[in-house]
Amino acid sequence: MRFVGPLVSWVMHAIQDMRVGGAENLVSGRPMIVVGNHTSHLDGPVVAVALYDAGVVPHTAAKADLFTLPILGWALRQLGQVAVYRPGLVSTPKDGNSASTLGELSQVIEAGGTVLIFPEATFTRDPQQWPMRAKTGAVRLALEHPEAVVVPVAHWGNEDLINKWGGKIAWGAIGRRSTSVRVRFGEPVDLSAYRDEPITHEVLTEATECVMDAVTRELMTLRPGVPTQPRWDRNVNGDPFKAIDARNQAHAKNRGTRMRLIGCVGAICVALARYYKGRRRT
Repeated sequence: MRFVGPLVSWVMHAIQDMRVGGAENLVSGRPMIVVGNHTSHLDGPVVAVALYDAGVVPHTAAKADLFTLPILGWALRQLGQVAVYRPGLVSTPKDGNSASTLGELSQVIEAGGTVLIFPEATFTRDPQQWPMRAKTGAVRLALEHPEAVVVPVAHWGNEDLINKWGGKIAWGAIGRRSTSVRVRFGEPVDLSAYRDEPITHEVLTEATECVMDAVTRELMTLRPGVPTQPRWDRNVNGDPFKAIDARNQAHAKNRGTRMRLIGCVGAICVALARYYKGRRRT
């Protein structure tokens, strides 16, 4: 982290004018669960750099597909980042599921660390890119670890640098004079009203909505417009990008298959080389 952190921070500040506010709301000496909105591929690096610049080492919950990529996957594991597994993908091992992800995040919190979570679990489907209805994993962690502080964070500005569905990079928009991103940390969310309640689906859903309201309030200070009411829910309002998302998942599955095939071929080549080397010695 001492080597990679400054390098990533320099890169993120070089490709965009990045400004951070509300860093005084980050709590020192206690584990933190930082919860943010999800609008682009750069969300993780942007918020992670904002935390790192504030003196906090982040452990980001990132999709497991990234951990299958050469070099990057190894680097993420060495940096203590946590893979988020989704069912049905090649990148999900037999023992990889939401429970295993929450288990790893719990270990970070128990060690006094900071975890960064995007509870929407994917890019928002809200047409205006406001936070949509989120999953309850972050709140479950918060209720299971009362020593942890829940800090909302919002960011806005670089959504057009990388096309979230096609992956095309807008090279002409890269640079501090062309693109700016704003990050703002809010005051810790008070979940004390839910801590004495049994952890039921209703309690988790209500507490999660409380956290996402805090994230939305911070986002309102960074961008114009009025948030969608009620909050966009894929199960109710639909998913306008469902076909594109399915195509991207298929591409990821094919990439995983190719990587496994390359690994098998490599293993066979190594085995044959050792075999013939042994034959020559005898």
